Amino acid sequence: MFVIVDKSNDSIHQEPTRPSWKGGNYKSEGAAKAGITRTIKFYEKAVADVERVLAEGEKDYTSRMYNSYRDATDPDLGRTHKAERDNYRVMSLEEYRLIEPMITKTGTSPYNGETITRTLSINTPSYMDPLCESHYTR
Repeated sequence: MFVIVDKSNDSIHQEPTRPSWKGGNYKSEGAAKAGITRTIKFYEKAVADVERVLAEGEKDYTSRMYNSYRDATDPDLGRTHKAERDNYRVMSLEEYRLIEPMITKTGTSPYNGETITRTLSINTPSYMDPLCESHYTR
């Protein structure tokens, strides 16, 4: 199995056009490289769509792909690297598990108010974080 790794923070990249239930694993290196190509084309399409809307004299936020456009172009969001091919690399899943970043946070549990420290993978969904209220409501 192979994964696409985002070089900006070493997290597993999830294609914007791929359903979340499919995950970020690919059966071959070629399939993962094709995923990078699909991602770049998706953001290029978003930029082109917003430019088309602006050329028609409408506001940029009326574009159907405005949020994706902002992901690729707005420096305030800190995600402008998403539209750059050099930001991604393909790794085998076993190789990635050796370098996967872990994040340690200390905070107050919304469940009982106690201070807790937890260490989770950078790829852990937010609802699995014990410092997140939705962790206790699922």
